[in-house]
Amino acid sequence: MYTGLIIKESIADDTLLDYIRIIGVEIWKTDNTPRYWTAVSFTSECGDFPEKLSKAIKASCEGEVVWYVDFQDEKHKYIVLKDTVLKYRHGDKEGKHAVCQKCIEAGIKKEQLDWSE
Repeated sequence: MYTGLIIKESIADDTLLDYIRIIGVEIWKTDNTPRYWTAVSFTSECGDFPEKLSKAIKASCEGEVVWYVDFQDEKHKYIVLKDTVLKYRHGDKEGKHAVCQKCIEAGIKKEQLDWSE
């Protein structure tokens, strides 16, 4: 089972929500665009959820927020960007470093790479 948090505004295709069980919802005020984000805590038992999410997440244009979702299952941490699924085993420092490098190359700010496992 996957568990994590999705910013609803990062999703281009809302049908993705059909594949999750919503655990909680919060509204976050940000300094970004859009000004308010809807944070959805979820679980999913959909086997190909990472791939479905990679198709549903918004692509980023230059100068915009680079949308990604981090979540996990029992063994792996997943970082999903538009058309990209990155993962590493929990506790694998080299794997995490490699994923972080790919995230930086994609435009994610270094200070955003502090996800928990």
